[in-house]
Amino acid sequence: MRAADWPSGLSSLDSPGLYSWWVDPSGAGRLTGGLGVHLAPGRIYAGQTGATAWPSGLQRATTLRHRIGGNHLGGTIRGSTFRLTLAAALMQELGLVITGPRMLDRPSEHLLSGWIRQHLSLAVYPFKAADTLADLEDRVLAVLDPPLNLEAMSSSPLRTRLSELRRVLTDSARTKRNVVADASAADYQAESAPSRRSTHVTLHEEIAEILRENGNRWMTTAEVAGHVNGRRRYTKRDGSAVTAFQVHGRTRNYSHIFEREGSMVRLREQR
Repeated sequence: MRAADWPSGLSSLDSPGLYSWWVDPSGAGRLTGGLGVHLAPGRIYAGQTGATAWPSGLQRATTLRHRIGGNHLGGTIRGSTFRLTLAAALMQELGLVITGPRMLDRPSEHLLSGWIRQHLSLAVYPFKAADTLADLEDRVLAVLDPPLNLEAMSSSPLRTRLSELRRVLTDSARTKRNVVADASAADYQAESAPSRRSTHVTLHEEIAEILRENGNRWMTTAEVAGHVNGRRRYTKRDGSAVTAFQVHGRTRNYSHIFEREGSMVRLREQR
């Protein structure tokens, strides 16, 4: 079923079980762009919820309904490994703003949820035998080999790159200063164009240029902030990253240039 239709009358969701996530061609293109490694449309991730924890024998009360609806679709990257994985791959593509280890700001979490509902589908398999569910998951993953699963999976160029990007979100030694740009720092270091190092451009000029380069489509303030930090043409005096709140304030102050609708922004000029 499409993620946007969840739970769509599915039965037996209040039990443990397996689930898998699938991406459409457009979403696969965005993930490929963020990872820099090709990812084909189709099944990308699989997991379980509610399995008994061994060797302790601890029984968990989580269900498919809670895990998918509460954590994957409506939660945060702190409470969902799947959301964390997607956020790592889409940091640059969506302009997600990191506020701390395993933390995005609220607009970025909302943007990620919307992306999931727009581009992903899922399948579920209720399985009430919680004591053997973890073993079943191991056997299923060994056969399916979903590309975005990392733990106990064989190495691949995609998984290596994904692991690097996930460390940006999880490394407690990092700060939010320029953390969005860090994910692609190596790419920018190879470039010598002076426009990327210019400190004379103003923030509203940079925002306008970003919107034009993206076809003047509606963009979230978080997405615009991510582009500003990634391009490095505009830099703050203290060296900290531009935030979605700053983009919100600047576009509001230049209302004769920018059109606003909630957290979305575009130029008033003809597209």
